[in-house]
Amino acid sequence: MLIQKAYIRNVAPYLEGIGEGVELRVVAAVTDANRQKLPRIGFNEPPGNGDTILPLGVGAVSRFNAEGRWMAHRDEPKEERYIRTVRWRWTEWRGRDQEEMENFKDIYRFCYHRSFIEPPAIELTYSEADAGAFVVGPVLVNQRDNHETIRHCINLLLDLFGECQLMRRDISPFETVKMRRVTWKMLPEGVHPWPRLERHLTEVLRAYSDNTKAVIFDRQRTILAHHPEEFFVGTGGFSDYIAYVFPRHRLVILECIRWGNAIYAFGQNWEAFTKLTKAEVISAGVHEARIVHTECWKERLAHLLDDRGAEHEAAE
Repeated sequence: MLIQKAYIRNVAPYLEGIGEGVELRVVAAVTDANRQKLPRIGFNEPPGNGDTILPLGVGAVSRFNAEGRWMAHRDEPKEERYIRTVRWRWTEWRGRDQEEMENFKDIYRFCYHRSFIEPPAIELTYSEADAGAFVVGPVLVNQRDNHETIRHCINLLLDLFGECQLMRRDISPFETVKMRRVTWKMLPEGVHPWPRLERHLTEVLRAYSDNTKAVIFDRQRTILAHHPEEFFVGTGGFSDYIAYVFPRHRLVILECIRWGNAIYAFGQNWEAFTKLTKAEVISAGVHEARIVHTECWKERLAHLLDDRGAEHEAAE
């Protein structure tokens, strides 16, 4: 059945005739009319058979899928919360001379207590078959416990393409597609990484103010000053992440430029790290350390790298 709606609330009518326990996929056909949407949601241009991405948020459902959302508890007292860091400029007079000064200031406000709803992080795969090209969701089992996930997948494809359909796994030509994640891309090696990273950030942060960009640029320069050997930028729904690899410290430093205002440190090697989904990346307990971007965060980052470096030197 072809589903052509902006959003569905009840998934039951679309599952009628599909037996309990049957495996299925939510599928959107790639047509001449919607092919131009693929790069916009994070696929390569042109996409390769089997490319799998976390789609970039372009609408309400896809943004929730990639980034999650906050739920405010308006029945509870407000609390003071760190909001962001801004660049502060002023002029100081020194006799007849004046000097332009600059500093960064943390902004706090009283807000309702809130809890974070983690993103479903549903990944989509581009597949080519004799019948044409398709964007397909993961294999799901038709059982009551999965109805909410199936509904979310349908709404995700509707958000991205405007239409989709449910297909059976046992007759689907997509079963032989080998998944190839293209969530991260490595920036070229070299001794001057900042210009390339600045170009990436300028594109990702094009809607942000100059002051906000200055704060985020300062954070990246601080991490680069510790001389990571490799660095990667996220693609699609991971575009708000930058990963810095420190092999000698056996650490991957993950900088989130949008969500959480924090740095996350992972002790895994890079190959293992790239296999994580976004839901696994932000889940509590997966990272080894978390450094919030408040006062003295630069010192805490330096101590973390120094301590890990000393541990591994002693072990060798």
